[in-house]
Amino acid sequence: MFDSQLLLHLLAAFAVGNLWVTAITVIAEKKGSVVGGILGGLPSTSAFSFLFIGLNQSSAAAVEATAVFPLAFAVTSAYLLFYAFFAQKSFRRGIVFSLLIWFAVSALIVASGFRDFTFSLVGGVAISVLTYFLFTKLKLQNLEGQKRLYRLHEIVLRGVGAGSLVALSVVLSQIGGPVLGGIAAAFPAVFTSTLVILYKSKGTEFSRAMTKPLVYSGILTIIPFCVAVRYLFPVLGVLAGTLVSYLLVVPLAFLSYYMVKRQGNNVDASSTSKLG
Repeated sequence: MFDSQLLLHLLAAFAVGNLWVTAITVIAEKKGSVVGGILGGLPSTSAFSFLFIGLNQSSAAAVEATAVFPLAFAVTSAYLLFYAFFAQKSFRRGIVFSLLIWFAVSALIVASGFRDFTFSLVGGVAISVLTYFLFTKLKLQNLEGQKRLYRLHEIVLRGVGAGSLVALSVVLSQIGGPVLGGIAAAFPAVFTSTLVILYKSKGTEFSRAMTKPLVYSGILTIIPFCVAVRYLFPVLGVLAGTLVSYLLVVPLAFLSYYMVKRQGNNVDASSTSKLG
């Protein structure tokens, strides 16, 4: 049974996830794939999960959940790579195949039961570097946004689905123990919601264009956020530890923006030269 405090936190997770994904998708539609992707790649599901594990259980429980997280999030980064690759054929193929791969690999991590943070961090960084390298081989252009009018029901519906996924991730992180908690914190709830919403509003190619900034921003901010949580929660507590951890990774988001813009310009220049 959920107590009233946990229920309140789940409602808060639903509300924050709802507003977060709604804001990210609206910004992406208006400002383009780069800005939307960089913001969407910032710690979200992970931040909510570690925060609420700390509030509902203890800072020690949240720290324990970070042990498997770097490796689990590296799998989530690869999920975006698989989506970008398979969605060249169709959106449905991209989202289904990438989710199946994510669940299969995550199930192996859960079944292993390991809790070695050093191994998880080294393995996560190695997979993330490989994912980054493979993304440089995908010719994904940065796409511009455009202004549009939104109907109230459209905004409400996109937020409800996203908020539900984030709340589900938080539930799993609460009841599944430290290993499943780390996996749930890495679940691509925000990424999947964002891809689905942008596919429906802007098409498959725009959703594919979002994957590169999402990955770059995620790799550079979310894994460092996890490391900061692991060492700051015992010292600063849950609330202050979350805030300081977030502030520490914000400059890395600007670095990811520069990297995506630079690579996007190179892709555009290459396409132009071929046309010439």
